Amino acid sequence: MAEIKKADQWVTRWGLIFSAIGMAVGTGNIWRFPRVAASQGGGAFVIAVLIGLFLWAIPLLMAEEVWGKISRMGVIGSFKVMMGRKWTWAGGCVAWISLGIAFYYAVVMGWCVRYFVYVLTGVIKPGLDTEALWTAFSTTPGAMVPWHIFSMVIATVVIFKGVSQGLEKINKILIPSLFVLLIILATRAVMLPGAVKGLQFLFEPKFETFLQGRLWLEAFTQVAWSTGAGWGLLLTYYVYVKKTEDISLNATTIAFADTSAGLLAAMAIIPTIFALSEDPQAAVASGNTGLAFIHLTKLFTVMPGGALFAGLFFLALIFAALSSLLSMVELGVRLFMDAGWPRHKAALAAGIGITVLGLPSSMSISFLDNQDWVWGVGLLLSGLLFSIGAMKVGVNKIWEEYIEPVSDLKAAWMWKLIYLFPLWFVIIFGWWIKQAASWYPESYMKWLPISEYTFTVGTMIYQWGIMLVVFLVLNNWLADRMTSKFEATE
Repeated sequence: MAEIKKADQWVTRWGLIFSAIGMAVGTGNIWRFPRVAASQGGGAFVIAVLIGLFLWAIPLLMAEEVWGKISRMGVIGSFKVMMGRKWTWAGGCVAWISLGIAFYYAVVMGWCVRYFVYVLTGVIKPGLDTEALWTAFSTTPGAMVPWHIFSMVIATVVIFKGVSQGLEKINKILIPSLFVLLIILATRAVMLPGAVKGLQFLFEPKFETFLQGRLWLEAFTQVAWSTGAGWGLLLTYYVYVKKTEDISLNATTIAFADTSAGLLAAMAIIPTIFALSEDPQAAVASGNTGLAFIHLTKLFTVMPGGALFAGLFFLALIFAALSSLLSMVELGVRLFMDAGWPRHKAALAAGIGITVLGLPSSMSISFLDNQDWVWGVGLLLSGLLFSIGAMKVGVNKIWEEYIEPVSDLKAAWMWKLIYLFPLWFVIIFGWWIKQAASWYPESYMKWLPISEYTFTVGTMIYQWGIMLVVFLVLNNWLADRMTSKFEATE
């Protein structure tokens, strides 16, 4: 038992911090943050994101840390312990939303691996039609499947080794390496002729945008999707912490490290686009995959030393994707372990399950986009459940009993901002509903076929509804089976 416990607990604080930062830093930092920052006020957007860290991310990250550390169970069991047996369904919903993202996130990592291989094999070279390459890869039946499976094999092998020997060891390599790669790419970008225009476009504060609601909505959405706040992933990592592990300082560190990664990526991408692209605005407006796999890849084919920097860029994407995917797989593993399964059996079950359930996304880009829409917006619901949970347990009680005694950063006001989350939920969710309704003015409540109604209100509401009904029905069944708690050392 002692050997198992050692393998399933963080050995060092830095191991936890690096892994938690890896949980937060994903592909969204590298391709969404730069694109949205450049199109939504530059420096004004960055300031709005920093404010959003306090109003949104840090309180939810602190709640997750408390849930995991106090309950010593995964997402489902933690809600049962913290809020009572009748609330087990809420943990089920949070778990499913995060796993719903994992199913297609492994596919996204597969894209990054495939393009890294393209670089190594000389496919990405001068004269390449990058749009045709992406179209062929993303629409050819079965082309994405092997790379999805490869990504899941890597993640499952790491998780199989446990917390200290798997997660901690690899994240101590992935996260410092990721930041080094981003610094190298940013340094090269700002040295390109004309890069200063990109830096001005990115960082010059357009303060008139502060009065535009869309700036704040985009900033809060970036915070929600990027930091991992409310996903249940940090909760899972905090199951394995020592009893004296910090709450507030760690949450703040994770939030700011995540944003720092986004800023470095923006400094690498936006100056490169302005220095080399004939139409920078079109590149910025091309969407996440268009920016990374079409426009940036095209620029690498004309940049001096482009093959080298293309390799570094896609390697950075792989590191970011893998560090986040590991936390999602571990979430699933912890659920099986809470039901009494040993880690090796739980890792295989979670790995195979996520691989199989991710196959539809690896075979259809429209299905992947649909799942990204449904469960990406679904993260707002996860955050709402954590905020409701904090109020039910008692915001002051949580601070006084669970956070303040073990925190070096004793800022109660940061934690108490969780009271405001229901307001943020209403505003941000209402905005997404309004947008989706405008995309399909005559059919916004339809949801089948998914290829036609990919981003409707209906496809989101119906899939959320099915999830909610299933977990309400399974509430007692899940509560009976989530019984195995992790026993932490001092």
